[in-house]
Amino acid sequence: MLTRRQQQIMDIIQTLYARNGYAPTLDEIALASGINTRSTVHQHVQILIREGYLQAATGKRAYRMPSEAESHHPQQPLALPFIGCIAAGKPIAAIPGRDEINPLDIFSGKGRFVLEVKGESMIDIGIMDGDFVVIQTQEEARDGEVVVALVEREEATLKRIYYLPDGNIELRPENSTLRPMVYPAESVQVQGKMVGLFRSY
Repeated sequence: MLTRRQQQIMDIIQTLYARNGYAPTLDEIALASGINTRSTVHQHVQILIREGYLQAATGKRAYRMPSEAESHHPQQPLALPFIGCIAAGKPIAAIPGRDEINPLDIFSGKGRFVLEVKGESMIDIGIMDGDFVVIQTQEEARDGEVVVALVEREEATLKRIYYLPDGNIELRPENSTLRPMVYPAESVQVQGKMVGLFRSY
């Protein structure tokens, strides 16, 4: 039986494989799982190989999907009926329509992954503890974008990024009770920017 962490890693691998068409690297698994070190991910992957969930391989991934996993990714019908708009202010008529919305069309895309938010540092812009944010993998970001930043190659955090005139980088929370954090540019690595959010009730 897999541990909770091993199952999480296996779920991440299967999800990213189904979305992108290829298996994620160890670094991508580390980022998606919140594990700080590549070596820890490698240890879990080796256990998954020993248990038969993955197959050993050479290269930066160190594993590959079993042949049966590669051929069994059926497309599930995810489209939902889109029946109109709903007012959050003055009431408007809700008129049924015939269109559909597929959540995958909104959130999926090459190089995208999902992280669960832990903490309340971004609550002022509606990002709550327990929300799921969709991240587009990229190594650069514009001033003011909400990004996943890796600080000192150890800790990943979701913050707004600002490039200061003195060359430092400010990671600014969206919570009036918290203060911005300033780091030397070489201490901050952009891992991706936020492109979506969803939550369940």
